[in-house]
Amino acid sequence: MFNRILTVAAVVILGAILIRAEMRMDRIEEKLDDIIQTKYVVKYTPKDVECLTKNIYYEARGEDKTGKYAVANVTLNRMKTGKWGKDVCKVVYAKKQFSWTLQKKLPKPEKSLWEESKSIAIEVLEGTRVRGLSDSLYYHADYIRRPSWADPEEHVLTIGRHLFYNNAKSKDMI
Repeated sequence: MFNRILTVAAVVILGAILIRAEMRMDRIEEKLDDIIQTKYVVKYTPKDVECLTKNIYYEARGEDKTGKYAVANVTLNRMKTGKWGKDVCKVVYAKKQFSWTLQKKLPKPEKSLWEESKSIAIEVLEGTRVRGLSDSLYYHADYIRRPSWADPEEHVLTIGRHLFYNNAKSKDMI
């Protein structure tokens, strides 16, 4: 009897895992169509490109292209509000906003990932966006415990290892 219960439980768990994996694959396939061209173009300098490239690289170098676009998206959304600064570099280096900026020594960039990050930075500055993130101002990695500022009601998308939010619980986040 006990073995039969274990077998049924294993089948149920395996079924749930397969359903979840199938749903995840559906989301991955959908994301590929979610890179869009908008009219929100930013006048930028080489320094802006450098700052945005660093942010994409150090925040999302392990993500697929959509994940990299998404991080850049949030950076420009923040710039658009003016609350974190009025140019890309001010937003990227705003106090305690992007974890990599708190590190004293950064790893040397891998050339191909750096070039991809730079290309994405330029594309985003020239209007490329991720559908569904037009109002997103926050994100965090899925491998950390949900931060106190993260409001589940404001969660809009999960892309790769990042959860994206339109707003935070606390206005102290800015």
